[in-house]
Amino acid sequence: MAASAATLAAVAVSLLLAAGVLPVARAEIKTTPIVSDSRSVILFEEFGFRRGGRASVSATGVTWKVPEGSQLQAVDPTLMGFFLISNSLFYKINNESDYAEATGGAFCPLTSKYVQRLFLFKEVAPDGTGRGSLTVDADDQYTVLFSSCQEGVEVTMEVRTEMYNLRRSGAREYLPVGLLPLPGIFAAASVVHFAFLAAWAFVCAKHRRTAERIHAVMGALLLFKALKLACAAEDQWFVERTGTAHGWDVAFYVFGFFKGILLFTVIVLIGTGWSFLKPYLQVGRTVGALHRPSVGAHQPTNAG
Repeated sequence: MAASAATLAAVAVSLLLAAGVLPVARAEIKTTPIVSDSRSVILFEEFGFRRGGRASVSATGVTWKVPEGSQLQAVDPTLMGFFLISNSLFYKINNESDYAEATGGAFCPLTSKYVQRLFLFKEVAPDGTGRGSLTVDADDQYTVLFSSCQEGVEVTMEVRTEMYNLRRSGAREYLPVGLLPLPGIFAAASVVHFAFLAAWAFVCAKHRRTAERIHAVMGALLLFKALKLACAAEDQWFVERTGTAHGWDVAFYVFGFFKGILLFTVIVLIGTGWSFLKPYLQVGRTVGALHRPSVGAHQPTNAG
């Protein structure tokens, strides 16, 4: 059993480590609270769009204030707001900013011709709500940001972002373009791990007389990894169609926690040689103990 068990263990651990680097998808309908934040730029979301995709941002409970001791006398709401920018145009924004700094001028991203404004704070309703949406006209990776071009102004709000592409049927697709293959990849990886689990169980059952408890721990490791990958596939399937994970992300992290504990345990035990070498070491020690008395009995005595 040693050779077959060692081969299966090596392949299984390799798959576990390789699959562990695949991230679980984030929900693309997100709500983010902002409380007394004075940052000049806040990044909210990054998404891979196809042409015709939609970006929507809404904010509730929008308030702002000037902190005590600030030199700013009044707040201009036209200098605060949300915008969408293609990642391929960030360098042009940086060039504009560097040029303004070199010439002693002031630069505000909201006034750049390279950004697409979603809405400004001057458009916020008296009840503190504001919203804006855009249709993307070119394939690219885009980022949604909030900008405040007035230093020190503290902003409080709750922001909801919604990003999606449209299929030919008109249905919404909430996964970024680059992550669309991931549900299928996770599902296939889960099936592979379940197959290895079945093979491992068969080998252990066939050689049950020499099987150790460590082999059951390895089987449990494969089980939790397969379940984690299955939850990841469901998580991303729901994110793709609804924008949220519907609780599958919680199951993903629970199974991932137990998988991590078992993986660490298996690596430590294999590293110490316990899993496969202990049965043979015990046999060797027993044989050695039986041979020592006989060897001693045949040693010649020194009469001198």
